[in-house]
Amino acid sequence: MSAPNAPSVAAGEKRHSTFSLRWKLLAAFAGAFTIVFVFLAIWIFQYVTTTTTHRLQTQLEDSDVGGAKRIDGAEFANLIVNVPAVPDPSNQTGLGYPDDPTFDKIAQLLYDINILVPDANPYTYYRDPADGRLYFAVSAGAVVDPPIGVPYKVPVDQIVNAETYALMEKGLSETTRQAPYDDQYGSWISSYTPIYGADGSTVVGALGVDYPLTYVQQVRETVQQQLYPVLGVSYVVLLALVLVLSTSLTRPLKRLTAATERIAGGEYDLDVQAMVRARFPDELYTLAESVSSMAAKVGARERSLTQEVQRLKIEIDATRREAAVKEIVETDFFADLTEKAAEMRRRVRGEDADA
Repeated sequence: MSAPNAPSVAAGEKRHSTFSLRWKLLAAFAGAFTIVFVFLAIWIFQYVTTTTTHRLQTQLEDSDVGGAKRIDGAEFANLIVNVPAVPDPSNQTGLGYPDDPTFDKIAQLLYDINILVPDANPYTYYRDPADGRLYFAVSAGAVVDPPIGVPYKVPVDQIVNAETYALMEKGLSETTRQAPYDDQYGSWISSYTPIYGADGSTVVGALGVDYPLTYVQQVRETVQQQLYPVLGVSYVVLLALVLVLSTSLTRPLKRLTAATERIAGGEYDLDVQAMVRARFPDELYTLAESVSSMAAKVGARERSLTQEVQRLKIEIDATRREAAVKEIVETDFFADLTEKAAEMRRRVRGEDADA
């Protein structure tokens, strides 16, 4: 039996402002997705950069080694020994390019490498036994009109920094890679490999190949242009799915909350299970069963308490009446009145007897 006039607990309590569980779930998943997507984007960029750089270095090294094998070591050694530097005041280094067939032959060979590997900058250098310093020899740009690149027999230490100089020295003995670096001309990766003489064992110089990292930057920009839209759409779709799922999860909770408020108001006969009924019973359905069972027990207990209160009220009223009667009959006035009434009854009986 429901008690519609019973005071509502929910109505008597102060309601606190709440933040919907649906939006809490959405905010939590949004934060988690943001962290994952940022990590994923960073990882992809690093992976693309590392992979592209590694492939470029491998390709550059293969071109360097293959180009060094095509250079005639004997001709190269004869060139650097017999062809002197060419003064050229118009060049900032003060040197120019010699008019020599061997120089032109090697320069054309280096230019062929540039054609095979666009943007590559191949050049040769050697160590001068007289002073032990490194000097540039032939560069691919010498065949371009007008010539570009480092002129013939310019000291290497006037062009490169100490770290690059050390790696170029190492390149005279073995193939050496230089990791990405920056100088006044831009960002590069480089490879250096020895040029051997006629005997195949004597090092007469080295071939260096520089490659600009603009290609890596272009790859990264392409990845960004393709990746950002994909990640953005995926992010929005996932948040939409979370919103849909959170709504489907919180809807029965709202119904269950409304049911508990009605139960608190005295409606103990609600069919709570019907409010959260699902095709496959879950924890919410189990909770609804518990709430329904609790409501039934509370309702039965309230009815029992009501009956007990009514019984106690009746007993209290009877006891109060008895006490009131006792209080009256035990007074002196009532005793005197009782005695007078008895005396009157005796007189009446006596008069009746005389008659």
